[in-house]
Amino acid sequence: MTTAPLCISADSHVVESPEFFKPLAKRFGDRAPRVVVADPARGPQLDLGNGQLGLGISGFFMANVDFTTPEAQELRKKGYELARPGVYDVHERLKDQDIDGVDAEVLYPSVLFNVYQVNDLEILKATFAAYNDWTADYCKEAPDRLFPLACLQLYDLDAAIAEMERAKKLGHVGVCIPATAPSDRLYSNRWYDKFWAAAQALRMPLTMHIFTGATPNHGLPFSQAGSPLAFAGVMFTIADIIQSGVCQRYPGLKFVITEFETGWTAIMLKRLDWHYVRGGGAKTFGNPLKPSEYWKRNFYVTFEDDPIGIRTRDFIGTNTLLWGNDYPHGDSVFPNSQRVLNEVLQDCTPEECYEMTVKNVVELYNLPFTLDGPSQAKVIAGAGRR
Repeated sequence: MTTAPLCISADSHVVESPEFFKPLAKRFGDRAPRVVVADPARGPQLDLGNGQLGLGISGFFMANVDFTTPEAQELRKKGYELARPGVYDVHERLKDQDIDGVDAEVLYPSVLFNVYQVNDLEILKATFAAYNDWTADYCKEAPDRLFPLACLQLYDLDAAIAEMERAKKLGHVGVCIPATAPSDRLYSNRWYDKFWAAAQALRMPLTMHIFTGATPNHGLPFSQAGSPLAFAGVMFTIADIIQSGVCQRYPGLKFVITEFETGWTAIMLKRLDWHYVRGGGAKTFGNPLKPSEYWKRNFYVTFEDDPIGIRTRDFIGTNTLLWGNDYPHGDSVFPNSQRVLNEVLQDCTPEECYEMTVKNVVELYNLPFTLDGPSQAKVIAGAGRR
């Protein structure tokens, strides 16, 4: 336990190595996901086993790079050569945490983002089980500073529940599920109820990271949705979960919307509340609370350097906001996290800074830190300037 000033990233990453995929290739042959270089100009990508290619892996290592420059285009070709030592060496990673003023990280996958779209259930289960073992072993070297999230498929729920139970025993603090459900079985389907019940009983938060949809482009009909407008897809997921009564039936269930930023959240909640009130939501959906009330009880959302969501924090709820540095990805604010936080949170009170950078993440994932109040937070930008 520690009472020292803290700053905890709720959204950081490991990057799965090419070697990680070799046992899968040995077991499943060409049907297994594997790292390939289909286009030298793009560098390595993940082949999902059917010729479908995932995100460019080089971008997972290109923090603080202007992607529009010729130099960046050359860097894309290098792939794993771009990795900082801290990506694979835990001791070096802790040094990077110190450089960035970060005391602990909750860890998501990277290369596996697109694996949620693999159709072969046996391969999907095997890939995620291997990842859950691999990342648990990685974090064992720094159990008080690195906290892994497991990956789960949601096609075989009995197997998913068993793997979630196993992951918790391995030390995972939550699980990653698709940010968008299959179009033929949305999360409003009561078929998922036993999984929701198990996650609630195990107190395992369910995280939904950008790019992890079970459908391409987060279910949206245009390819650009994969990045700048991806939040439009996860909005439907949130509305589906809330309006269908999932949060009413499982009040202790926690969902974490990750790396979609936050500026869109307030208007989404306002529109859902408007529809609930004007459309007779209690009668239409059978839920006694407004959508924004379920949001504040059941949901969290992460931000990196988005000031717009912070400006609407009174409506979103500071208790729902989590900060993450996205280390070591191209979108990361590493190694400038403290400067960025001081800018983004400049109008927040010490209590609000404490919630968003320490308290919320510790309580959500039951991390081994003692909570002593706002004075414990490193980030106290703009204290009292409201």
